[in-house]
Amino acid sequence: MKLFTKLSVLFTFFLFAILLMACQTEDIMKKVVGVTWIRSFEDDKEGAQAYRPETYKFPPARGREGWEFKKDETLTKQAIAPTDGYISQRGKWTFYTQKDKYILDIILEIVQENIDTKEDEKIERLSYEIVSVSDSILFVKPIQKK
Repeated sequence: MKLFTKLSVLFTFFLFAILLMACQTEDIMKKVVGVTWIRSFEDDKEGAQAYRPETYKFPPARGREGWEFKKDETLTKQAIAPTDGYISQRGKWTFYTQKDKYILDIILEIVQENIDTKEDEKIERLSYEIVSVSDSILFVKPIQKK
């Protein structure tokens, strides 16, 4: 009987841990999706890049990149153009957990005409670990692909 009790307690704990992780995952994405996040390099710390909602009062800078994650798993990246203006890039995002880390994978479809090669589209794959997120700041660490 003791073995059965221990197993049931262990199973209950395991089930609770899975439910807790699922709730945390959902909470993280609720905070990220639907917000336009603008790079706030002044707030970077410990190798993590900082982003703030576009409504934040940023100090002057020469340009800031940003992301808008949409519910349909598409995104728009605001990038700094070679002419110091901005260009928009479209893409898709995927979110998952891996070994207790929250991972955000991004595939960007970058459309830029290249006169020399006649190539006008390239794919860029990016991965980030979401370190933390609140309503006012998002911290991510780039993951180097091997």
